[in-house]
Amino acid sequence: MVYLKYTNYKMEYLDLVNENDEVIGKEDRDIIYKNGWRNFRVINIMIFTSNNKIIVPKRSANRRVFPNCYDCSVGGHVSSGETYEQAAYRELEEELGITDVKLEEIGYFKPNDIGTSAFSKMYKLIYDKPLNYDKDGIQAIYYMTKDEISKLIEEDETQFKGDYPKFFKWLKENKMV
Repeated sequence: MVYLKYTNYKMEYLDLVNENDEVIGKEDRDIIYKNGWRNFRVINIMIFTSNNKIIVPKRSANRRVFPNCYDCSVGGHVSSGETYEQAAYRELEEELGITDVKLEEIGYFKPNDIGTSAFSKMYKLIYDKPLNYDKDGIQAIYYMTKDEISKLIEEDETQFKGDYPKFFKWLKENKMV
């Protein structure tokens, strides 16, 4: 990340990829979003407890995109030069304080596969320990059943971050929840 002198503006560079998910360049995240591009990478992690509840954070009101929305247990951008897996472990620690675990990759999506906003990999984790979550970016943590999540999506899917309903539908169709 690059910090511009004399401002609070923080540039975050993401790799731009072609239709085969091969890096073809990089650009500032804000420019990517401003232009509505979908050729960048993100990760999402679904964390389950041993009694099959799903950790569902609610994003803080101060978030630039999707404030006050439910989200995947962990989600984030793959920074320029990072692999999906590196980003997943970095975000897991930054958002929930979880380290020294083994993630299981359960899905890979190109934007046109299920209509998501970017190239993405999804990971799964079973975790029962206390969370030390980012209280600036997350206002609350909920432990929900798949039926509770389904009901909330049916009531109003805009309660969730943009791609969540698509990912959740995929998880149900593939019998992962």
